[in-house]
Amino acid sequence: MGLNEGVWAFVLIDGAQFDGTEPRRLIRFERNVCYVVEPGKNIFEVKPSRLERTDAVTLIAETGFWHYGRVSMRFDSATDADIVEQKLRPLLPDPLK
Repeated sequence: MGLNEGVWAFVLIDGAQFDGTEPRRLIRFERNVCYVVEPGKNIFEVKPSRLERTDAVTLIAETGFWHYGRVSMRFDSATDADIVEQKLRPLLPDPLK
């Protein structure tokens, strides 16, 4: 699936644990901005301040207190996680020198 259409993932916000009841949402990139879309309902922008790969299919984007906190994304495959990680990494702030 191309990034124009997006990649589906289970998404949790602010430190909740995956338990099988979380909604699937579409992760899309437009003009170098990451959006999490719940079709027909909500859409929000992910501005990562830190990115962590916890296993082959799970990414955690720390967005900070004023945004959504911790956004956890569990993908169907490692390939989908790789695609999203490669698009999110350039959005991270430059480390202080």
